[in-house]
Amino acid sequence: MIIHNRPATVHTHQTAPTLFVEANGIRFAYRRFGKSGGRAARLNMHFTGTMDHWDPLVTDGLAATREVILFNNAGISSTSGEVPNSVEEMAANAAAFIKALGLAKVDVLGFSLGGLVAQELTRRNPALVRRLILVGTGPRGGEGMATLTPEAQAVFGATYANRTMCGSAFSSRQARRARPRAGRS
Repeated sequence: MIIHNRPATVHTHQTAPTLFVEANGIRFAYRRFGKSGGRAARLNMHFTGTMDHWDPLVTDGLAATREVILFNNAGISSTSGEVPNSVEEMAANAAAFIKALGLAKVDVLGFSLGGLVAQELTRRNPALVRRLILVGTGPRGGEGMATLTPEAQAVFGATYANRTMCGSAFSSRQARRARPRAGRS
């Protein structure tokens, strides 16, 4: 008898199905794609962003050499629960999500607010994170960003230099207002 081994479907950012896993009473929506077998990269998105806000050129570029895992934190888009009121709560949810997937150690990339979450995740769970990659992130609320050199401000982005735009980003009222409508992923 001849057995035909078919290669597993290799998904991309655009074709990966949305999956769900439950942890801490939250049903997390996520997508996994890319090259399996290596250390997975788990990505944290910016304030009010969903896993659909990642640029496929970036995520597919990462997926060429590793598995990529995108997710929506609590209360965002197709993930259940309430939007956390602090970075610490967001990081606790991210850790619960990683553990629910059965991953012992991951590389974590954080973009903007996701970078703050990634740092807190790493601080609280150092054994869970192999590498920490920070992109476009700065101090909480942008505190002190206006005093950075023009070169450093260019790296972090002009919106972080303007503390009035970021200063109250964590108020629960703003978080609820900024949350995407249910059903959108």
